[in-house]
Amino acid sequence: MDTSSHLYLLITSFLLLQWLIVYSSANSDINIDRSSLVAFKSQISFDPHNILAKNWSSESSICSWIGVTCDSRYHRVTQLNISSLGLAGTISPEIGNLSFLVSLDVSNNSFHGPIPHSIFNMSFLQVLNLRMNSLSSSLPDDICKHNLRRLNYLRISHNELYGEIPLSLGQCSKLEYLSLYNNSFSGHVPTQIGNLTLLQELGLGANYLSGNIPKEIGALTNLQALGLGPSMLSGIIPNEIGNLTILQYLDLGNNMLSGNIPKEITQLTNLQILVMSNNKLSGSLRKEIGNMTSLTNLLINRNELSGMIFSLSLHSLLYSTVKIY
Repeated sequence: MDTSSHLYLLITSFLLLQWLIVYSSANSDINIDRSSLVAFKSQISFDPHNILAKNWSSESSICSWIGVTCDSRYHRVTQLNISSLGLAGTISPEIGNLSFLVSLDVSNNSFHGPIPHSIFNMSFLQVLNLRMNSLSSSLPDDICKHNLRRLNYLRISHNELYGEIPLSLGQCSKLEYLSLYNNSFSGHVPTQIGNLTLLQELGLGANYLSGNIPKEIGALTNLQALGLGPSMLSGIIPNEIGNLTILQYLDLGNNMLSGNIPKEITQLTNLQILVMSNNKLSGSLRKEIGNMTSLTNLLINRNELSGMIFSLSLHSLLYSTVKIY
């Protein structure tokens, strides 16, 4: 055999070996994905329409299962969306073995028990939607410290989650949507929330949060919606809230906020809905509110305000228990 033929054989053998390694690894990874989904299915205690029972069959490819999306190259699971199927049960920790998962949506079901810690170790996850279940656990202190760095959508509202909001949540720097609404979170709103400068929506209301609204919230200049009520927040409304110039919805209602309405709040000329009712706000109602021409809903009842209501095209106005001059 001449040298060129020998070299050709070596190269061909090497490439074949590499292909076999990749093929074997891919098959192994696909089997891990299958095992993870089978383990997830085994924790479902109620499937009213028998969707998973019938469709998630061992005889078919997992990529054809309802709610499962795979990538076209390696056939790895990249999305799991089983929202609004009426399912009940717990979320299996094996879900964290879906190492290529980009989007996980199990919202609007009846899952209970803790959120598996393995979910917070997923490197590629961008969307996590667990809202409207009965999940009960705290969030890990190191959330986004080592993983979840790609996460841009986190909705875990309407559950039974508790504990303090982790400071490391401020390291989820790609977050655009964050809702912890209607849980049992306690403690303060961490100042690190101001690091999430890409946020467009932030919902922290209907919890047991206390302390001041951090002035760092003024760094969230991409916010379009901010909900901090109802809760137990106290102190004054920070002037920095006037930096949120593209804000359209602001709910500070049903807290224990005091002091004057800051003039800076009237700089929010894109604001359509402003809720500050059921607080301890005092002083005069600022006449500059009349310049907020986009405002259609103003709720400021049950405070200690005085002053006049200036011309506004409001669909809804609640201004009771105040003195009108």
